[in-house]
Amino acid sequence: MDVSILVLGTADWNQPIATNQHYVARELSARWDVSYVESMGLRKPELRPSDLKRMLRRIGSGSAGTSFERPTNGINVLRPLVLPIHTGVSRIVNRPLLHRLVSNWIARPGRRLLWTYTPNTYGLERFADATVYHCVDLLGSVPGINAELIAQQERRLAGVGVTAVASSEVVDTHLAAVGFDSRRLWLNVADVEPIAQAVHRGRPRVERAVFAGNLTVSKVDFELLEGLLKRGVRLDLAGPVSEGGGSSARAVEKLVAAGATHHGHLDFASLSELYARSTVGLIPYLINEYTVGVNPLKTYEYLAAGLTVVSTRVPAVSAVSGHVTVAAGPEEFLQAVVASTGTPSAESLDVRAELADRHSWTRRGAEARGLVDELMRDRVS
Repeated sequence: MDVSILVLGTADWNQPIATNQHYVARELSARWDVSYVESMGLRKPELRPSDLKRMLRRIGSGSAGTSFERPTNGINVLRPLVLPIHTGVSRIVNRPLLHRLVSNWIARPGRRLLWTYTPNTYGLERFADATVYHCVDLLGSVPGINAELIAQQERRLAGVGVTAVASSEVVDTHLAAVGFDSRRLWLNVADVEPIAQAVHRGRPRVERAVFAGNLTVSKVDFELLEGLLKRGVRLDLAGPVSEGGGSSARAVEKLVAAGATHHGHLDFASLSELYARSTVGLIPYLINEYTVGVNPLKTYEYLAAGLTVVSTRVPAVSAVSGHVTVAAGPEEFLQAVVASTGTPSAESLDVRAELADRHSWTRRGAEARGLVDELMRDRVS
């Protein structure tokens, strides 16, 4: 079945950490032509180097770039040159700019599908035979994002019968309350194969805890991480600092001064090696309006590497005896990490690999392509 797919992202294609939108675009491109529109800037821009650099890059490159750090695999990556404000007069300016950017998709003969990670679609669903709203976060609770705009646009999509996909039960409940009648619950999964390959190389493990992800004070409990260092736990951090807004550089510097190692952003091969040579994977999230809707895909990355997982009480993380601990409070979290730093047994490695394999992008990619087939068949009938 010939289908042209337009993905509206909330992230740039070459951002430091690959997320659902990057993997879904990759999986869909295995069968169909996919165009990926980079973030239109839901979050209010700040006067920080990363935001200024992004804006200058957009202005300098126009609608499309010539090179990307993450392989495009034939995906047509488009950089929207729009105002990063989506209310009032800005909407009038942005609509034709965005429609012109994706004019090839709009004019494409045959079936068209819109797969969006933002509810702010500027009406592009009108040109699609079917639309999927893949909601991986409670966007309205993200600092710097206009919650009223998100609520308004989600209600609009629900009202026109868009199919919604939720990444957690909390998000699914939210989408039901908004009015989405057609919903799928797709808990986050991980790219487990490269990690499994790193494990199979059999390099010695170091007794240490690792956290990989966006190091931001609105999401990560830095006091917990500091507590681990005080108890003599070796701590490694990998990921960008404050990607997506805010400033956490001082908090990261404080951890490094106390003995933590910050590797910065690692490509996935290097990250897989770090996992495979560690013993504990951390999900040290604060519990707030945003994180209650988060489903950390790193849970299965850690398990694929054979790590014991220790998490705060994030609703989407489920305890698995001997493998995943969900701590009731800070002291239980610290004790669980200290008790889990030993090298995992061969039996534990096998169980964790199996748990991870059930939540892989190989399986989710097949589900995503199956959903496209289903929606296109429903449209024909």
